[in-house]
Order: sequence, then C-alpha cells, then structure tokens
Amino acid sequence: MSLALKDIFIVGAKRTPFGTFGGKLKGTSSTELQVVAAKAALAAANVRPDQVDSVCIGNVLMNSSPDGAYMPRHVLLKSGIPLDRPALGVNRLCGSGFQSIVNGAQDIIVGAAKIVLTGGTDNMSQSPYTVRNIRFGT
Repeated sequence: MSLALKDIFIVGAKRTPFGTFGGKLKGTSSTELQVVAAKAALAAANVRPDQVDSVCIGNVLMNSSPDGAYMPRHVLLKSGIPLDRPALGVNRLCGSGFQSIVNGAQDIIVGAAKIVLTGGTDNMSQSPYTVRNIRFGT
C-alpha cells in the first residue's frame, strides 16, 4: 500500500563541509550554515525563493545558535523566502535532517505545498559547555 499519491522529487541538494571541532567553522552559527546550503540548493534547482511554499529544518542543538529557537524562520528570511510562508523546526536527534525531508514530502502529499525547502544543521563547536552538579559540588 502506497500513501504517496503524488510524485515527489528532490530537485536540489547542497551541504556545508564537515569541520573540526573548534576549527574554522566554530564562529559560524548553525543558522548561517543552513542559509548557505539553502541558497545553494535553491540556485542549483533553479527555484526562486518566492516559489517556496514551506520550510522545514532539522536541528538538535537549538541552544547552539543565538537565534536557535526561531532558526527555521531565520533561515527562511535570510534565504529570501517570503515571510508569509510557514517554517517548522524538527528535533529528532540524529535523524532531524532526514525527518525534515519526510515532513516536506508529507506537506506535498496532503497538498499543503508544492515546493518545500528542507534541511538540517548543527554546529557542535557552538554547543554550550555544561558541567553537571557544579552548583552543589561534584
């Protein structure tokens, strides 16, 4: 039994490089990394930002970016996608980026969107450093 009632295509795919922990990308937020990949994917697919109906971005470490709580919305805006489009953040640990693709496909299947920008981003170098139990002694 197939739930896909429509053909769904990935028309552009781009990524940023893996870096070294504390390396050259340590000062680049996960939001900015995703914006670079999003703009490149849209350009490769020959899709204008105003053609995007919805955005879904996977992100595990929401607190690793100053704008992490609203990171999908910031990606939408910085990529030139109109403000009236929805932007959803997904946290499914290691599967967050893939889950964003699933959510995008579901938006297309149910007719909520024709074109969805999906992706996943994190920057471990910007993850907060935590020492457990330090407040009351270790």
